[in-house]
Amino acid sequence: QQTLKDKPKDEIKIIDVAAGTGLIGVELQKLGYTNLHALDISQEMLNEAKKKNVYKKLICAALNDQRIPEIAAGEFDALVCAGTMLAGHIRSSALVEMIRIVKIGKF
Repeated sequence: QQTLKDKPKDEIKIIDVAAGTGLIGVELQKLGYTNLHALDISQEMLNEAKKKNVYKKLICAALNDQRIPEIAAGEFDALVCAGTMLAGHIRSSALVEMIRIVKIGKF
């Protein structure tokens, strides 16, 4: 089985959960990751992220315990989520959906 370390950076499909204005995407792109996708509850934040030209797809949806129809199970190789796993933001019940959208396997 192929691992992420064996996969070229530009082929690793990453979702930036609660992407906001896209600052994490900018940093990931600097590191060579270019297959980036953004998810955020705020269309206004995604509009700002779009201006950075680092994301292939921007998805406006809430991350909770409900399935996000635009995202297939196991669609992403990796998920990043910075500064949002705290009170008043993403709840722990969203972990189920976060797990669903990431490929399962040994890495």
